[in-house]
Amino acid sequence: MIDSLKKNEKLVRELKHLDNQKCRETHKIALIYVGLNQEDKLSILSNKQGSPAYEAFLQALGWKVDLKSHMGFSGGLQANGSNGAFAPYNASSNNEIIFHVATMMPGDGEEEQLRKLRHLGNDEVHIIWSEHIREYRHGIIPTEFGDVLLIIYPLECGLYRVQIKQKSKNYYFGPLYDETVVDSIKLPGLIKHTAVNASRSLHLQENFYEP
Repeated sequence: MIDSLKKNEKLVRELKHLDNQKCRETHKIALIYVGLNQEDKLSILSNKQGSPAYEAFLQALGWKVDLKSHMGFSGGLQANGSNGAFAPYNASSNNEIIFHVATMMPGDGEEEQLRKLRHLGNDEVHIIWSEHIREYRHGIIPTEFGDVLLIIYPLECGLYRVQIKQKSKNYYFGPLYDETVVDSIKLPGLIKHTAVNASRSLHLQENFYEP
């Protein structure tokens, strides 16, 4: 004979706590587009779209989910449209990835820029797509985090150079390494896997993190 559980306040509280437990790893990754001759935070965060190559890369990162109806991990993006209507999302049996894409977030007014910067600045891994003639400087987008930068530079030959900058050398990740050159077909998958592995490596530095 099986005794049924008696419903009480403690049971309800524990069930709610159980529902909030994550069964998969979650990662939030920033993606920032830097156009030609853009060297300041205001112009970079004001971008509403990028070049055709950037847009193709963006579409290949994950599924475009509607934040109003999205039931998976959102990385803090709100369903009310204040952070944009859509975001790239990717999931497997082991993890969930949401991308905080600067070009997909509202950024016309000062309040919107601050809201956008708050999300990007709290991400530990940043993917930077830079079409500037000079190399990207870490301090352009001020952030306490941004521990790992994966910077993509389109080359005239149609390939892409990937520069990797990290605040600490005490952790390792791949599959990409600094100054790798790849083609457009392999680029989205390699960047995504490298970003997730970098995020996981950073999490493993935290004493309370359990993969």
